[in-house]
Amino acid sequence: MPQDNIEAIKSKLDVVEVLSEYIQMKPAGSNNFKALCPFHGEKTPSFMISKDKQIWHCFGCGEGGDIFGFVMRMEGMEFPEALRHLAQKAGVQLQYQDPTISNKKTLYHDICRNAAEFYHAILVDHPKAQFVRDYLAKRGVSQESIKTWQLGYAPEGWDTLNNYLVQKKSFKEEDIFQAGMTVKKDRGAGYNDRFHKRLMFPIWDNHGTVIGFGGRWLGTEKDMAKYVNTPQTLIYNKSQVLYGIDKAKAEIKKQKFAVVVEGYMDCLASHQAGVTNVVAASGTALTSEQVKLLKRFTTEVRFAFDQDLAGDTAAKRGITVAWQEDMATKIITVPEGKDPDELIQKDPALWNQAIADAQSIMEYYMTSTVKQYDASTVEGKKKIAKVVLPIIAMLADTIEQTHYLQKLAGILQVEEQTLRDKVRQIEAGDTNPKRAAGPVATAPVLDRSVRIAERLVGIGLERPELLPTLFEHLLSAYISHEKLHQLYKLLNVQYTKNQNFTYQGFIQLLRQEDSSLATYADLLTMQAVAALEDLNETEVEHEVTNGAQSLKRHYIQQQLKSLEQQMRAAESRNDRESLERLSLQFADLAAELHQAS
Repeated sequence: MPQDNIEAIKSKLDVVEVLSEYIQMKPAGSNNFKALCPFHGEKTPSFMISKDKQIWHCFGCGEGGDIFGFVMRMEGMEFPEALRHLAQKAGVQLQYQDPTISNKKTLYHDICRNAAEFYHAILVDHPKAQFVRDYLAKRGVSQESIKTWQLGYAPEGWDTLNNYLVQKKSFKEEDIFQAGMTVKKDRGAGYNDRFHKRLMFPIWDNHGTVIGFGGRWLGTEKDMAKYVNTPQTLIYNKSQVLYGIDKAKAEIKKQKFAVVVEGYMDCLASHQAGVTNVVAASGTALTSEQVKLLKRFTTEVRFAFDQDLAGDTAAKRGITVAWQEDMATKIITVPEGKDPDELIQKDPALWNQAIADAQSIMEYYMTSTVKQYDASTVEGKKKIAKVVLPIIAMLADTIEQTHYLQKLAGILQVEEQTLRDKVRQIEAGDTNPKRAAGPVATAPVLDRSVRIAERLVGIGLERPELLPTLFEHLLSAYISHEKLHQLYKLLNVQYTKNQNFTYQGFIQLLRQEDSSLATYADLLTMQAVAALEDLNETEVEHEVTNGAQSLKRHYIQQQLKSLEQQMRAAESRNDRESLERLSLQFADLAAELHQAS
């Protein structure tokens, strides 16, 4: 693939805009941004994005690169896929079609897109789909929503879609099968359509590409599954997708929370009513992959489930996953009807109010469970405790845990310590997924002296006016890291030689001599921006001088350790002359260390 294609895409796409579709970021200086790293768990942002340099880097796990590397990592794409995706986003026509781009994923996307268009055309125009149009009208689905969500109808025939895709669109039967649109015949060779007599809901990924389908049964037979989904394929994994995410993500970022409903119709009805920060989990417990997808756009999720949550194990699993990912979680109680769709049909304002009145998880469990069981009886108290105490045990904050233990003790009229003992028993077992979750994987930690040195060199690069102070206090000998040592020496030489020294000129020189050093320098300046964000000029100067002193002390300490080893070796050899010489050197360095402390 010619380099021109890559540069054309980069010239049209800004790294901040591309990454903001996946992560929430805050300004860090004039043209830099910071965020929590999406590739490793962290509480304090160490992920930096440079608008000037059009790169990103995490100083926690070490990942970094440009827009292509980020999209490849986040989407699990190979480079040709990322290239095609970003070219489409940028409106760039690739100069030629590399054969590697026409891969299986692209083929399956094309099959699903054509299938969605086929089903939609049948629903909109075919006389045999009139009863489906009537059904949707009865459910209050507008013509605009039918078009926006590309609803369709899979007709009665067993090979209608397969024949269309083979005969009209020239796809191979095996590829249609691999895309999840057909099943192998029970007898003989060939394939049957997977979906028939079903209202079809195309499922998109967060970029708006059709990757699968959900089909609602509209036939008269009673033994058919109400909903059937595309099986797992190369492009569709039910646990990694949320219905409506492509249409909801912008509003989720704007509202700063996502609403998760169970069904396709719940999601569609909400969007039609103007509440568009809503996605559907397709009737399954929310998975960690789905929560991580939501975390690209918000840190709060509100659940609206059809069933009674107190007894819904699947819903509890989803909530637990959200907690494990440090998402703020709330429960929406639907006051009228059994699901959001029915509530919206009655009065859309009620749905808005229900979302606004969402309760914290603990408040919901406390109120709903107490309503369900009689707290005045021993049996009722035991049942309430059985539901609520495992949830309290999941709370990581001890103050919050104590608050709800005290509240529950008052409701049940039992001693708080009795409930606390029960919680400790739960925590001692394997029933507490939040506490039991394993430690977050982190990148190897650099030696502290190297991190200090990187910080100081980065400050010098970002603030060239501080370089004289840096060179005065920081000798290159104090830097043990080979690459940083090399960069610092070059920086010193170029600054001394050039009275009109600029960062841009220095980077240009590095790119000619060693591009890896130029990239390293860019990363250090990004790190420096984060470090300097909350410091005034005096504090920055102290940062430089104090950091240099720390490195000097570390350097002397290392020299003293080396002399100690040499002295022991000389003593074991009975080499008095060397021992005396080394002892004098040791005394001089020890005195220097004392002055530097």
